[in-house]
Amino acid sequence: MKPMRLHHVGIVLPTLEKAHEFMQNNGLEIDYAGYVDAYQADLIFTKFGEFASPIEMIIPHSGVLTQFNGGRGGIAHIAFEVDDVEAVRQEMEADCPGCMLEKKAVQGTDDIIVNFRRPTTNQGILVEYVQTTAPITGRGENPFVKNLGPEKGKLNETWHPMRLHHIGIVLPTLEKAHEFIKTNGLEVDYSGFVDAYHADLIFTKKGENSTPIEFIIPREGVLKDFNHGRGGIAHIAFEVDDVEKVRQIMESQKPGCMLEKKAVRGTDDIIVNFRRPSTDAGILVEYVQTVAPINRSNPNPFND
Repeated sequence: MKPMRLHHVGIVLPTLEKAHEFMQNNGLEIDYAGYVDAYQADLIFTKFGEFASPIEMIIPHSGVLTQFNGGRGGIAHIAFEVDDVEAVRQEMEADCPGCMLEKKAVQGTDDIIVNFRRPTTNQGILVEYVQTTAPITGRGENPFVKNLGPEKGKLNETWHPMRLHHIGIVLPTLEKAHEFIKTNGLEVDYSGFVDAYHADLIFTKKGENSTPIEFIIPREGVLKDFNHGRGGIAHIAFEVDDVEKVRQIMESQKPGCMLEKKAVRGTDDIIVNFRRPSTDAGILVEYVQTVAPINRSNPNPFND
């Protein structure tokens, strides 16, 4: 499998108001918006940057997505960009018959066609494969102003840099992480251990306009029970210049919203804090400050 670029991470939110709230809380900016007939949903893509994928916010009007996570929404899928989505379907179906959701690719926004691999065949993770077929349309549109009104639909100016640092996926064993990496053509960049959360971490390689994935394999503690022990997409992480300043700003706006009283050590290069999902449209968000060079001396935990 050819190495893949992370095209976006997809978040389902039940209403435009919730999407607006999440963007306000996290200082995000709209890149473009559209509508997907196949899934009866409005889509809003955030702006992306160097080594950073965008976020896709999905606001379903009807259909199965309105019931996602009991109607509360949440982080739904990760999406990889591929050259030929039909070739990917054929390759995956040859190895795992019935693993793909659609018999043929469906239209996403005007610029892409897509297919999905079923979570039951992909370590519990819903993965979308995206082929770009046309230029992006819908830039300059603000669905919040259009639908919520000029005042309610305004977005505050961003108050800190918002590069998507990584997507955090919890998996119960190293074996399951290895299988997911092989299935989806990913490459290991570096690994480490986080004392604060008793977990092994594996980061994949990133590329131009592409965020890495962090695999979290807990040895003990609360993360072992995430999603009843099955694992899944746990959080999205933004890189910030000063994680303590972020904590102070967010706590001044919403007392008690941050998980830690002060930032904790992640891998050797970062300190981190989290905002509680109950105060952020149901999404667990990590804020990451780089404090040292990445330690790539840890061996690849896999043999291949």
